[in-house]
Amino acid sequence: MLRIIFLWSENFRLSLQELISNRLRSFLSLLGIAIGIFCIVAVFTAVDSIKKNLDDGLNKLGSNFIMIQKWPWAFNDANYAWWKYWNRPIATRAELDRIKDEVNGCANADISVEMANQTIKKNRIEIDNMSVTAVTAAFAQMNDMEFVNGRFFNSVEENTGQPLVVLGFDIATQLNTNVEALVGNEVVVCNHRVKVIGVLKKVGNGMFAQVNDNTILIGYNFLKSFQDLHNMNLDATLKVVARDNVSVEELKDDIRRVMRSERKLRPVQEDNFAMNEMSILKTGFNAMYQQVNIGGFFIGLLSLLIGAFGIANIMFVSVRERTKQIGIKKAMGAKSTDILIEFLIEAIILSVLGGLMGVALVLILVKIIAVAFSFPLYLTLHNILIGVSISAFIGLIAGIIPAYYASRLDPVIAIRTT
Repeated sequence: MLRIIFLWSENFRLSLQELISNRLRSFLSLLGIAIGIFCIVAVFTAVDSIKKNLDDGLNKLGSNFIMIQKWPWAFNDANYAWWKYWNRPIATRAELDRIKDEVNGCANADISVEMANQTIKKNRIEIDNMSVTAVTAAFAQMNDMEFVNGRFFNSVEENTGQPLVVLGFDIATQLNTNVEALVGNEVVVCNHRVKVIGVLKKVGNGMFAQVNDNTILIGYNFLKSFQDLHNMNLDATLKVVARDNVSVEELKDDIRRVMRSERKLRPVQEDNFAMNEMSILKTGFNAMYQQVNIGGFFIGLLSLLIGAFGIANIMFVSVRERTKQIGIKKAMGAKSTDILIEFLIEAIILSVLGGLMGVALVLILVKIIAVAFSFPLYLTLHNILIGVSISAFIGLIAGIIPAYYASRLDPVIAIRTT
């Protein structure tokens, strides 16, 4: 055990000595390893971070609900029949009311219509390319919302189509730096004057969040008063939440029965609506994560291959420079395996140093992105260990031939080498 510790410590010293005495050569040799490890660890870190942010968003949404839409959720489906889904009817308020009345497993339900590329104005301030979402009063019961000032519209206001709007924090801030004073004032949304009745607290713009800092919410019946909700360019969504003791599958069966009855579909006709659930998203994203990880690994592998040649080259140079030293060690009783292990350890140490350089570059990148874009990235110990382990393996592979060559040197010939 002590002998192994001595070998590691001695070869670590020799490796550092080699790096210091040949700085440029060593840096260029390790750069390939550093870039390869950087690619692999950076991709793993990005995928893990995106996965965590997505999972956090999905968990906030919950999993005990069904989204009824024209378009089924799908990932990488070459046979996605978009032309068929395009012609499907849009979900309606009448369908929402029947689901609430007839689906026993329904705890709550809401209908929403999102319109993109809309403008919101107040006096001379204008914000373009915003999404406006029309919802019912049940939306407030199905989403956690906290207000800086004001409230959400109630069922009477929504049913009568009152021109009211609830704004996310960032939207409100752009319209008036004093967001509390904005409540009670009028703004123009979708070319209609509406009264601001609530400003939401700042929550961030998380993935899949139904309420974020750029939220603009109006009443469904208010939208209906000036917009044809049967327009094929729109897509209404019915969100149905299951009761605590009802499974998603039970809920889907009941919803299918009501929807088919409301749309008067014959038994031989297929559903002309999609029932989307969280498990579809999670399965699709998991497959996507795997593909990105594999792609990133192979990209990094190409860089590591170049780095491996660099490590092999520096080890051959090291063997040539220390040929006489190897001969003396063998003459004093060192075994071939000792010389083999010595140079293998040196190759591994050099490669791991390159790997640590790559990990350090990822850490710097993580900090820059976190500050510049406010997007949290997570460089985990697991990914660091993967990077270091891969670099150690590359060092082992790259050092085998030079180490074997050194171990087979004849001591007499080696000592005579000048």
